[in-house]
Amino acid sequence: MLEEEETSRPGLGPTEDSGYTTVHIGQNLDLYARKTPVVIIPPRSVHNVTGAQVYLSCEVKAVPPPVIMWRKVTQSPQGTQVLEDLPGDHVNIAVQVRGGPSDHEATAWILINPLRKEDEGVYQCHSANAVGETQSHGKVTVSDLNTYKALRFPAPDDHI
Repeated sequence: MLEEEETSRPGLGPTEDSGYTTVHIGQNLDLYARKTPVVIIPPRSVHNVTGAQVYLSCEVKAVPPPVIMWRKVTQSPQGTQVLEDLPGDHVNIAVQVRGGPSDHEATAWILINPLRKEDEGVYQCHSANAVGETQSHGKVTVSDLNTYKALRFPAPDDHI
């Protein structure tokens, strides 16, 4: 007979991840199962100039393994939040998801190259499995390369 109880994984301290459900399968045999996704490493906000490239990454832990999607968060004209699944039709956006680096983890990246002003915004790393879902956000800020050069580098005939 199977019985379940909420427990922490053995060997994890109070600041580490817990919340696994232990399924007792018989004498001395426990199977850890059904853990909602937890973002281990959230995407960081980045800033770069047009024409350059940026990437965001996200690492998630869950049992069963999570499915990770990247979305761009925008506002509709009516003010409601709109989530655009990526890469969509964006030829300058690539998305990659792989397992690891540890058991029950998945890592996802989004690469934007070349970066355009319209790529500026909030990007959501959305993770889900059969137990639950979670998300984390990173912001991409884009400066115009020509404006950046004008502010940073004086013209050859300018006197300092």
